[in-house]
Amino acid sequence: MGEIISTSEFSKLDKAHQNKLIIFCSFSIDEKNRAIDINNAVAEKIVKVKPERRTMKLEQCFLQVLGDLPKRSLIAGIDVMFNPCYSVDVLRLLIDVYKKEPFDLLWPGKCENGKLYYSEEKYSDYKTYSICDYDVTCVI
Repeated sequence: MGEIISTSEFSKLDKAHQNKLIIFCSFSIDEKNRAIDINNAVAEKIVKVKPERRTMKLEQCFLQVLGDLPKRSLIAGIDVMFNPCYSVDVLRLLIDVYKKEPFDLLWPGKCENGKLYYSEEKYSDYKTYSICDYDVTCVI
C-alpha cells in the first residue's frame, strides 16, 4: 500500500491528483520554514480533556487544529501525539484524519529500510511503522 519515493520523483507528481498522506522524511530548509508546527495547539486542546479520555479525543483535537489551518497545509510538530499514555496507532490516526482534512507532514523521526521510526528504542514513546502496511507516500 505505502510507497517510498525520492524528492525528484515527488517533484514530477501531479499534486492535484495525489490522494495519499505525503510524509516528508527528508526536507529542505524551505519546507521546514513553511511547515506549521501544531504541537502546542494540539497539546492545548488535549490538556483540557480528562486524562482517561485523551486517547479517545486525540483525533478530534487534531482535527480541530487542522480545521483552523489553510487547506492541505504542510504540518510539523506532532510529538505530543506520541505520548505513550495514548493507546493509539499515530500513523493510522494521521491517515484517518487526512481523509477528512488533507495535509502533508514533516516526519519527526527517520525513514530507513521501509520503516518510519519515531524516537529511539530506549524511550517509552519509541514507535516503528512498516510503510507497506499504511496508505502513505514517504518522500526521502
